[in-house]
Formats: sequence, structure tokens, C-alpha cells
Amino acid sequence: MSNVHPFPAGGKSAKSARKKGGRANGHHAAIGEALLIQDIEGRPVDVLEKIIQAGGMYLAPSDARPDENLEAAPSAQFLWTVQGMDILIDAANVLVHEAQRHPERMDQESVDGLVQQAKTTQKLIHKLNAMLPSDAFILASNSFGPDFMAEYATNAAMLMVSRFAVSLLGYYDAQFIRTKKDRRKDMMMDFVDVYREVIQDCQIHINAHDYLLKELASAQRAINKVMKEL
Repeated sequence: MSNVHPFPAGGKSAKSARKKGGRANGHHAAIGEALLIQDIEGRPVDVLEKIIQAGGMYLAPSDARPDENLEAAPSAQFLWTVQGMDILIDAANVLVHEAQRHPERMDQESVDGLVQQAKTTQKLIHKLNAMLPSDAFILASNSFGPDFMAEYATNAAMLMVSRFAVSLLGYYDAQFIRTKKDRRKDMMMDFVDVYREVIQDCQIHINAHDYLLKELASAQRAINKVMKEL
């Protein structure tokens, strides 16, 4: 896909990557101590890093991804986006569990909004996956139609998953960073900007697709009318 935004590899922003220092025991030397939240099994999770990791699944350069074997598949970008969504769902589950543990400290309306957005995103991704042609069909077809369907599905998936990521970061910011429990505000904002740029770029592509679909539908109606008159 030509509209894939270069995403910093390794879960670090471009700013922090330029600084020296490593990471050990949940501590980023350049950006401060990580805030660890317990998941449903009691394991500590760095939710912010998990949200960044999700973006790395489908926005990082292909050689920085864990499964480079997918690169040749026409549906690779879509599948990477689905993997990113799965990581975001895991992060959302941790945040929801934390809200259930401490309802007096969390904005329950915001939590409910995250849950609903997660369900909506998953539902749409499943629908897009159902309409996505198989790789074999795309490669064997002499038409641009299957490629167009794959591109449309991929852009829509990237748009929805990136919107979900921004919502998670917004919730995380409001509930944790602003309480000064997590001081990694600059790093978080770097990735908010990247996700928003992806959203804008995908929206432009989808608008172009919508225009094309309307023109094709109009042409198809005209062709059908002529065929009936023959």
C-alpha cells in the first residue's frame, strides 16, 4: 500500500530514538518510568507501549515487522492491521479491567465508550475480512476489481483501527498521564500525531474510492439501460 505511514520501530518515538539509553525493567531511559497496570490475570502491562506496538504491526516498514513472509501476499497489509487491532483489544481489556477494579477513580462513561468502539471496530473488521478476496483469487484474476476490493478493505481497516488507537490514547491520557502517574506525555503525543495522519490519509483514499464507486454505479445503470433497449 502506498499510503502506509513510516512508523518508528521498537515502540519508540522518533524523538526518543535519537537519544542514547536502553530499556530495562520497564524503564525507558529517555522517557521515564513505565506505568504498569494489572491485566485480568494479574500480570503487569505497559498499556502505552502496547498501543504503540499495535501501530508497529501495520504502520512500520515491512522489514521491521515480525512476520516478513506476509509481505508478498496481496492481503498482507490488511492482515497486519488485524493483528494491530488484536493488540489494541488486549490493551483495552486491561484498561477496562482496571476501571472495574477502581470504579471510583475512573470515568465509567469513557470506559463504556471504549467498549462500544471496540465492538464496532471488531464487527467492521470481520465484515471487511469477509468481503476480502483470497490472495489466490487476486493473483489469478485478470481484472483490477479484486485489487480494488483489497485496497478498499485495507484502507477502511486502517482507518477504523487507527481511530480506535487514538481513542485508547485519549482515555489513557485522561486517566493516567494527567494524574502524573505516567510522565511519558511527549512520547504519547508523537504517536497520536502518527495515528491521526494515518486516519487523514486513509480518509482521503476512501473518499476517492467512494467517488469511483458512484461513477461506476452510474455507468452501470447507463449500460443496463442501453442493453435493455437493444
